[in-house]
Amino acid sequence: MMNPDKTLTPLRTGAAYIRVSTHMQEELSPDAQKRILLDYAKAHNIVITQDYIFQDGGISGKKADKRPAFMRMISLAKEKPAPFSVILVWKFSRFARNQEESIVYKSLLRKQCHVEVVSVSEPIIDGPFGSLIERIIEWMDEYYSVRLSGEVFRGMSEKAMRGGYLARPPLGYRIERRGEPPVIVPGEAATVRVIFHKYVEESMGIFDIARYLNALGLKTREQKPFERRGVEYILQNPMYCGMVRWNVKASETQQIKAKDEWILTDGHHEPIIPKELFDRAQERRKQTYRPSGTRPSSTYRHWLGGIVKCPVCGRTMIAKHMKDKRYGRSYCYFTCY
Repeated sequence: MMNPDKTLTPLRTGAAYIRVSTHMQEELSPDAQKRILLDYAKAHNIVITQDYIFQDGGISGKKADKRPAFMRMISLAKEKPAPFSVILVWKFSRFARNQEESIVYKSLLRKQCHVEVVSVSEPIIDGPFGSLIERIIEWMDEYYSVRLSGEVFRGMSEKAMRGGYLARPPLGYRIERRGEPPVIVPGEAATVRVIFHKYVEESMGIFDIARYLNALGLKTREQKPFERRGVEYILQNPMYCGMVRWNVKASETQQIKAKDEWILTDGHHEPIIPKELFDRAQERRKQTYRPSGTRPSSTYRHWLGGIVKCPVCGRTMIAKHMKDKRYGRSYCYFTCY
């Protein structure tokens, strides 16, 4: 016998959004979330096709633009007319864990797209009191995210201080078993030793080292030619002498932190070069390093900096300025490493 409630509920087209972050202590699996959402849709006369099931895996909910499936869903919802009228999520925290972004996107969906966001496990009543409860849930989700981030940071700091490696291994190393120290890749390690030998023992410049490696046909971890900044990174990475360095950059801005905030300790992995050779490389860099340009940075920064790419190799091009002495004019041009 047909459920009498269903006869009163009009048929709607919906979408399902599924997200699992990198920390899954309290989360359902993607399959479990999908099953719950589809069961809810069936019980409420909502039709969800496979094309409108969006899933982001292993991604934080703090920034919407870092979630490709979420942004694709929002883009489709902005079409005229919208292909669905409701978005189902397991919890509001799956939609966003940043209250500001949650409010912005929900408002956009509701006012401009006429699309409703429904949490199947957190039913909200209509009216002002329901909106208040929803804001409280969003605030609690963001608070949990901030608190969890702090706990993760403390845990990673503790691991780093005990010599554990926390990032993707650089050229010369690879992870063979999860939870164990990186192991040396012989062929890549030979390239690293060449770089340090040329820089310290033969006093070769960094750009010349990159050209030398490319002339030999050697490649980076990504199987691309070497460039200056890649060689610089290798020469400054203490992992090659058996050390672990962590907490160098701020995660949000990627700005270099003060050195007293860095964590630098002995690692559990095998070094590729002696500590003495690494220290000599750092000493030479201090003696030969010169800041690029003698003018204030505002006179040579370009608004396209970091955007223009080389059509040949795909790397970021750098802006340079040239002064025409004949006409007294300055010109800007872009060049590749």
